[in-house]
Amino acid sequence: MRRVGDVLARSNRQMGQVLKIRSRWTEIAGEVLSAHTEPVVVKAKVLQVLCDSPAWAQQVGILSATLQEQVRKIAGVTLTKVEGRFGMVRRPPARKPVRPAVTRPDIDPADIDRIRDRSLAAAVRAWAGREGEDDG
Repeated sequence: MRRVGDVLARSNRQMGQVLKIRSRWTEIAGEVLSAHTEPVVVKAKVLQVLCDSPAWAQQVGILSATLQEQVRKIAGVTLTKVEGRFGMVRRPPARKPVRPAVTRPDIDPADIDRIRDRSLAAAVRAWAGREGEDDG
């Protein structure tokens, strides 16, 4: 029997290693390979990498020694092997397009003319891009 604390400590260490590797995966594997793969678990110093096709799993196997060295250099985790497995790679959600900020507010000049404070009216006119118009 093993103590629960020992099991959790080992599990946390492995999760920490995977998180460290995941955070730098693009730097470790490169743009193209990282777009098709995702490191998921470290068991007995073997990194298992989920791949979105069998071809990418094979590529991970071919590059195992190179990836091991990159993981050691960049993430500081020593591995004995990197294995590719075919499965569903979780993609980050697509970013929503950012709406451009309003550069020139649509304010009716008549509304600006109704502002009684001349300095405030001038400031609103400047903000609205209507500097040359009369104060009314």
